[in-house]
Amino acid sequence: MRTRGVLMAWLWTALSISLAALSTVRMQPLRRESDALLVRSRAHADAFASSFDGQFADQQLDTFRERREVVSRVQSWQRLQLLGGLGALAGLFAAWLLWMLGRLHAELVGGEPEPRRSSATG
Repeated sequence: MRTRGVLMAWLWTALSISLAALSTVRMQPLRRESDALLVRSRAHADAFASSFDGQFADQQLDTFRERREVVSRVQSWQRLQLLGGLGALAGLFAAWLLWMLGRLHAELVGGEPEPRRSSATG
């Protein structure tokens, strides 16, 4: 029974690590897109500062709006990444704890009894 618990803890750990890895992979393109939108927005700001044309200000605001949406998606993946990491740590701890409890149980149940001293010899 304890072996099943240890296997379940290892399965939980593997799934948590997979979630963290998937989140990291999904987050990277979104981060690059966010950086590109920030650069584009700064270019619109520089163009507005040099010409005072309202069109550049509107483009900058639109770009910031797009970036805010992308950053919110990045934050969602970051939360999942953190949960995956914490789940992996919890799974490792649970597997270790169940394994130690299994060893303790095996020693208590199947251990060799101590030899008895006879009172006549001592």
